[in-house]
Amino acid sequence: MQIGGKPKKVKLKVDLTRYDSRCIEGSSGKTIPNYKVGMWGSWDTFVAVRFDNGAVLDIAYKSLEFIDK
Repeated sequence: MQIGGKPKKVKLKVDLTRYDSRCIEGSSGKTIPNYKVGMWGSWDTFVAVRFDNGAVLDIAYKSLEFIDK
């Protein structure tokens, strides 16, 4: 879980369509600070992400590319 701070722009590096059909590789979105979607969100290796396509999931940090402004 991202504790504090501002949402960060991310891009999905892997295909996660088995969890949500909209979560294809390359999908972009923003992290959601201080939020967890499910039971995995409380682990420090996951961060909640709201994708531009509407999907909201806890995603492993290693599966995300963080995009600088």
